[in-house]
Amino acid sequence: MRLRRALLKEYSCRMARPDCPECLGTGWKMVPRNPSSRRNHQSQPQPSTQIPGNSNPGVWSVPCECTTNAQENKSLLRARIPERYRHCDFENFESDLPYDHASSNQVAAWNQSLEQAKMVVRSFTRDYPSGTEHGILLMGTCGVGKTHLAIAALQELLRRGHTCLYYDYRELLKEIQDSYNSRSESTEMGVLDPVLKAEVLLLDDLGASKPSLWALETVAHILNTRYNDKRVTLVTTNFLDGDSTGSAQRYSNSRSAAAAQTATEDSLSDRVGARIRSRLYEMCRTIEIIAPDYRKEIRQATRFRA
Repeated sequence: MRLRRALLKEYSCRMARPDCPECLGTGWKMVPRNPSSRRNHQSQPQPSTQIPGNSNPGVWSVPCECTTNAQENKSLLRARIPERYRHCDFENFESDLPYDHASSNQVAAWNQSLEQAKMVVRSFTRDYPSGTEHGILLMGTCGVGKTHLAIAALQELLRRGHTCLYYDYRELLKEIQDSYNSRSESTEMGVLDPVLKAEVLLLDDLGASKPSLWALETVAHILNTRYNDKRVTLVTTNFLDGDSTGSAQRYSNSRSAAAAQTATEDSLSDRVGARIRSRLYEMCRTIEIIAPDYRKEIRQATRFRA
């Protein structure tokens, strides 16, 4: 009886969808009470008899799938994963893209770079936490899928029960700055503590804003603390390594003005400083994706057809 009450309490705490056609917002649905249906649901602990209010002995009361979806949504909210990116997974990451107005050799090289990046990030996620990598740094110009791959890894780890956190680089700095306002209800440590202690942190678009001494010190503190505590950090950035000439040559065939401009302007070290870049070398495996901005390709193709 105590076990039954505990189970009922556990499932009643799950949030059901009010408009769910299966359970009508109760969080429970009825299935035929027979051995096969019971076996189908034995992976989750079930009450030994029907729940109160179910007087029909011919049916079995089981938690509705909408409660699981609600739990997943709560997990995504806690991890701060934006709604825009929640569709991202490894299955829908495309690495066989039909770039227009490019030679077959160029297209093959770009798609090979995309496939290699997908394979490495997926392998890292599959092997976590027993793998040897302590982090991933995804480098490449805009629109090559860096955030998609990083979010795919984060969501997979969330589903396996790991504590994960997403932050856009600029948003994180702004939240910390806002905490200095005397009228703010948050504090600097209130913002930083989850960032420092999350089992897996995704820091998206590193170096997107112009560096200041305060920003560099803040990022260095985050990365050093996580490095010393052996916590995993995933990072994406639009800025590349190496001298500007070498970067420009690697991207000269991408037909991307943004890629060429980025490659000939700042490097990642210019944006975050040599000390932080050195720390990232120790923390993360670097994956450079060489391909043009496919979002731009799609927009241009749509405009051309119109």
